[in-house]
Amino acid sequence: MRTRHAALLLAALASGSLTAAARAAPAPTGAAAPDSAARAAKPFEVVSRAADSRQSYKWTWITALTGAALVGISFPMADEADRRYALYLEETDPTRIDERFEATQRMDRLASGSLLAGELLLATAVWMRFVRGNHRPERVTLDLRPSRCALALRF
Repeated sequence: MRTRHAALLLAALASGSLTAAARAAPAPTGAAAPDSAARAAKPFEVVSRAADSRQSYKWTWITALTGAALVGISFPMADEADRRYALYLEETDPTRIDERFEATQRMDRLASGSLLAGELLLATAVWMRFVRGNHRPERVTLDLRPSRCALALRF
């Protein structure tokens, strides 16, 4: 029950201070430093919003889903390579031993390649979505004034 009383008291104090700030008289034009109540009574500065230029992330999603599919398919391929290796170990026919070993190696390399390619595509998708961003020419500018840095990056 105490927290309710404290919240009501805080709300009453906050609303009272806001109305006092809204009723405050503006500072005279020749004043050195207006008080905080007068500054709070000024209207907010209007900031124009940039035009909605939505960037399509279609290729980013395609890259991410392809990478996830390749990573996902690498696990059954690795299981198949393990199954083929078990068959290789059980083989007694000398002519078939080499065939089974080559099939095992091929499937193991495919599984490893699929896993690596999928991880590479996932990392590329993260880079495309979050690091690369929107290539706007105004983000990197060359500023040759003595008081400024030569290259300015804006985020």
